[in-house]
Amino acid sequence: MADQLILIEGEQKMATDVPMSCTCGKVKGMIRGLSPASTNHVRCPCVGCQSYAHYLGRADDMLDEGGYSNIFQMNPRNFEIHEGHEHLAAVRITKTGPLRWYTDCCKTPLGNTFPRGGMPFLGVLPICTGFKGTSPEVVEMVGPVRAVGYEKPPVPFGSKLRTTLMIMRLFTKMMIWRIREGKSWKPFFDEHSLRPIKKPITLTDVEREALEAKVI
Repeated sequence: MADQLILIEGEQKMATDVPMSCTCGKVKGMIRGLSPASTNHVRCPCVGCQSYAHYLGRADDMLDEGGYSNIFQMNPRNFEIHEGHEHLAAVRITKTGPLRWYTDCCKTPLGNTFPRGGMPFLGVLPICTGFKGTSPEVVEMVGPVRAVGYEKPPVPFGSKLRTTLMIMRLFTKMMIWRIREGKSWKPFFDEHSLRPIKKPITLTDVEREALEAKVI
């Protein structure tokens, strides 16, 4: 990891450049400028995230004992892929769900995006940094978990408030990134059409139901 002191949101924060790689090493890159100030670290137990983990066959890597996955949300232009573009793949668990990008060589999850480019958003799964979930290394990179998305009921008022503040924070960051940098396309979309660089796989109803049967 390479550290540098940068100015984010009016405060000095330590930013870290972190190597990114799939498990087998065919896809490699770098995640630039990670810090608690530049990301949102969240947990999610939703059906889509759990189904995705089972789709990749990596539930043990991606989910904790309660079925929660860890994601850090960031500016996608800072997620650089240097090698192995031919191994990129994307799936939509549902017809209206996000694109979930992974590597077809070893089924390593990379990040979740909107169906088309334009608005800057990438939810990164920590496994591609070599760390899992809420390990100390992940917390050091992106800070502690700010909130839980799609939390299982009953949801305490404090949790609802934290989730609302997290969403407001993320929306503000996305607006700033969009205004400063224009339409977002790196690294998963075509610069001109803003379409995905790989045609996403859409699961059939039978495939999706089989995955959902494993959700806890």
